[in-house]
Amino acid sequence: MFQIVLDQAQKEELGKDIYTTVTNAINKARQEEQHAKPYLNKKEMAQWLGVSVDTVNKFIHNGLPVANIGGMKLIGKETTIKFLKEHEEFL
Repeated sequence: MFQIVLDQAQKEELGKDIYTTVTNAINKARQEEQHAKPYLNKKEMAQWLGVSVDTVNKFIHNGLPVANIGGMKLIGKETTIKFLKEHEEFL
């Protein structure tokens, strides 16, 4: 068996690298989890679409269906894609 000896600067650098790796893995897992959910709230839908919550509200005002269950409002990904496709046009 062998032993690796690091000086303080190397320990700090290794610690930073490990922290960055773990943080990136957690963020990636969170993003993948969000993409796995078939229904999202307005904020999540805005992030998924890459638009603002105000834009999602405009979509809703223009007919995007929302599931309202006990006051919880959720928007389906498939429904949103269908809604957007129905509003596609040539400019």
